[in-house]
Amino acid sequence: MSSVFENKTGLKQGAPLSTILFNLALQKVIRSIKMVPSGIKIGKEQLNVLTYAVDIALTGKNEIEIRKCFVEMENIARKFGLQINQGKTKYMIVESKNCVKKNKIGYLKIKNYKFERVENFKYLGVILNEDYNNQIDLQERKFKKC
Repeated sequence: MSSVFENKTGLKQGAPLSTILFNLALQKVIRSIKMVPSGIKIGKEQLNVLTYAVDIALTGKNEIEIRKCFVEMENIARKFGLQINQGKTKYMIVESKNCVKKNKIGYLKIKNYKFERVENFKYLGVILNEDYNNQIDLQERKFKKC
């Protein structure tokens, strides 16, 4: 094994080592988020983060939980030199059909970030929406078959 060295120039995107280092750093970020007491209960598991490659979805019962998870994620990510892409980051509040939608603010501010609120988004090829309604996803799949 070689001795420790400092890298001052970074790695090129797509280089074999960059993927490995990125995944190691992201794993630390995800583990730190999982330590935050928040999320939704699915079976016996408490779930506050969904990840696939570089896509991360934070889950929480309310805005406070989402804020806590985001602050933790951003703090750890910053330590590894990772940045949150504000332009690609959105938020959605999922409510049951019986709930009256109270807050229709178009953005959420956390630290120096401002995130746009969306009514639906595509995650891993499935359209999720704030009403637990899958009609949009079914319509899109129906038209793709034609």
